[in-house]
Amino acid sequence: MSRIKLCGLSRTCDIEAANELRPDYIGFVFAPKSKRYVTTDRARKLRSLLLPDITAVGVFVNEEPERVALIMNEDFIDIAQLHGDEDEDVSDGAIGHERQMHHRQA
Repeated sequence: MSRIKLCGLSRTCDIEAANELRPDYIGFVFAPKSKRYVTTDRARKLRSLLLPDITAVGVFVNEEPERVALIMNEDFIDIAQLHGDEDEDVSDGAIGHERQMHHRQA
C-alpha cells in the first residue's frame, strides 16, 4: 500500500491544505540550507494546527545526532527522516526506542 507525504510545510495555509487532503505524513525540513527550512518554534506552532492522525516527520540533513534527539524529545515530531550521509550507527543511537527513525536509502 502506498503512503503519501507532503513535505516542506512552512506556512499555516500548508497545514490547512494538509488537514483537508489528509496525507499519511507531513514533513518539516530542519536543514538550514533548504529554502523550506523551518525553525523548531515554527514547526511546533504548525504542528499544533495539524490534525492528530497525520504523522509529523522531521527531515534532517547531516545533522548532529544530539540535535536530532533534542528535537525528537520535544514530542511534536513523530518520525525523524535522515536525508544526508548519516550512517546507521548514528541513526540507531540518535534517539530513544520510543521514537521512529527513517534512514534514506542510498
